Amino acid sequence: MLAQLQLSGDLAELLRDFLEQQGDVHCDLYTGLQSFSLSSRMSFAQWWTLLDKMQARFPARSIGLALGQSVRSKHLGVLGYLTLASDTLAEALTAFQRYQRLLHDGDKATISIQNNVMVMSWTSNFGPSTPLSDEVLLAGLLSFIRQITAKPDLAPLQVDLTYAAPVFSEEYRQVFNAPVLFSQAATAIHFPLSYLSLPVSNSDAGLRHILERQAQAALAVLPDNEGFTQLLRGVLVRALQNGRAGSADVAATLNMSERTLFRRLNEQGLSFKRVLSQLRVQLAREYLADARLSQSEIALLLGYSEQSAFNRAFKRETGLTPRQCQRRR
Repeated sequence: MLAQLQLSGDLAELLRDFLEQQGDVHCDLYTGLQSFSLSSRMSFAQWWTLLDKMQARFPARSIGLALGQSVRSKHLGVLGYLTLASDTLAEALTAFQRYQRLLHDGDKATISIQNNVMVMSWTSNFGPSTPLSDEVLLAGLLSFIRQITAKPDLAPLQVDLTYAAPVFSEEYRQVFNAPVLFSQAATAIHFPLSYLSLPVSNSDAGLRHILERQAQAALAVLPDNEGFTQLLRGVLVRALQNGRAGSADVAATLNMSERTLFRRLNEQGLSFKRVLSQLRVQLAREYLADARLSQSEIALLLGYSEQSAFNRAFKRETGLTPRQCQRRR
């Protein structure tokens, strides 16, 4: 479902700038990036495709990490300039959390304090992103924090990524200058709590108030593509638990006809079958991480009549059997 949600067209400028830095502007990819204006939005599916094309042009590089390190305030639009005008890192991260939807729809960052450690994490309620996209997110966030605090050597305590470790993972440790853990339950970055009091080098209270009003106005006019998707997910989770996850039952719960349900999904480029399948896979990954649940119990929780049906569906979607997924974790 995340694939159909949107993110800022400002990120296309990040890719254009990178290609210009590499002297690689005489290509179809660079020409195609010109179609995205700073006020436009693109779908996550488009963003993922663009990142894949970038990686194909630079196969010897970890392009997600390279792009993340190239992030500047202009690539984040008004959100970037707002955080740049904050007094402290705590204020900047709060603004980032509050107005993150200006950058992208879907899952938002949450900030928690655990044993003198500040953890910034992202759920996957809208479905998983891609490794390249997550690399841009975390490397870009760290790069931007280093810029606004004027501390180029600032390092987190730990970085968590949800996908399996690549064959060569040393570059991750070099970029983040911290332990990087793979196959984790959530995407997250951990910082010492003391970092929150770090001053922002370009703090400007007057400019911050102006930019905050601008951010509020921009947020107010964004289309609410998340609302229906989130509502449907909640209904489907409960429907799976009570064994009534058919489209007719779900439509009735939403107080609409089955035809209207299909139309609403089609408007977002989705199908009911695909949404249900993606949700089952996401829930299955979470359940498989819980050692207290047997695979037969997980199959039941997901609405499968038999464990074998669950096994086949999970392998069809992920390429792994449930047991292989558990072993990787």
